[in-house]
Amino acid sequence: MTNKKDQIADLFGEGSEPETGLESNGETPSPGKGSKTVTGKLEDLTRRAQEKKAQREQRESDNDSEDDSEVESTLILSLKPWANDQREAPNEALRCALFTPRNRKTPRESFKNHSVAAYGNARVLYTGEELRQDDLDVWLQVLHMAREHPLGEPIRFSANEMKKALKWNYGAKTTERLKTNLTRLQANAVKFESDRLGKGVSLSLINKFEFSNSDSSDESNYWVIEIDPDIAKLFGGGVYSTRLEWEQRLEINGELAKWLHGFYSSHREPHDISVDLLMSTSGSKVSSKHKAKQLLIAAHEELIRVGCLKEYQMTEAGKFRVKRPKKATPKPE
Repeated sequence: MTNKKDQIADLFGEGSEPETGLESNGETPSPGKGSKTVTGKLEDLTRRAQEKKAQREQRESDNDSEDDSEVESTLILSLKPWANDQREAPNEALRCALFTPRNRKTPRESFKNHSVAAYGNARVLYTGEELRQDDLDVWLQVLHMAREHPLGEPIRFSANEMKKALKWNYGAKTTERLKTNLTRLQANAVKFESDRLGKGVSLSLINKFEFSNSDSSDESNYWVIEIDPDIAKLFGGGVYSTRLEWEQRLEINGELAKWLHGFYSSHREPHDISVDLLMSTSGSKVSSKHKAKQLLIAAHEELIRVGCLKEYQMTEAGKFRVKRPKKATPKPE
């Protein structure tokens, strides 16, 4: 014959007893004597289970909402617009040797997690084929087109449209050149780190590239590019980026002068800087310091000619001191 204690134990599962549900004599205590009835305990257990379930469902709902918010914010990331006669790039990309000024006839190197020389506290690691100033010109034009679209959405254009913006000649030869530049900008990985970013950002300068082999402006021959939305982090809403005078840049003769154009434009008031630091930060390679100085003087003269610099001089310490014209790169209202 099953006693009352065994019957109650079955309610809580085999081998278990209520913590204070029974007294030693096996009788069920009456309510109000510091312990609850079995029915009361079951009701408490049910209520707690329901509360925990409700809390768990609320947490899952909150997490889903946060995930949806993050996806939505990623999809709508875009670049802050700038004027049509300007181009814009992140400061970190203009203050390092990511886009070198080496001569076009010199074979390009290939890198894997290469530490790129950089000015300031930025740290840049690069994997891919060496990028040069012509690649920067093309990337600047890609970013220019991207400013009119949410980042991550396809950007459609014709090869002739881009060649016109770059002031390149038309024809099959330049079509192949453009295709090569865009492929090089896609087939890489760049890791940017700096104090203002707070964390590293790793991406390809172009996410996706589709092309046609025809120069025709027919819609079926349009090319397509997609940009990683994380590019927007490097711009920092326009606070950590530089606007360049486009016509001025296209007029520049010489790769080192082009690199200096981006470098000096990224500083409101450039500091005096040595020959060695300018050459190493740009990624230039020369046989002697005397040759480096000659090249830099010629490049600074070119920047005076196009109006990027107002004047320059060599200090007694052997550093270049430059002065930029006021409002050389005005931002639109």
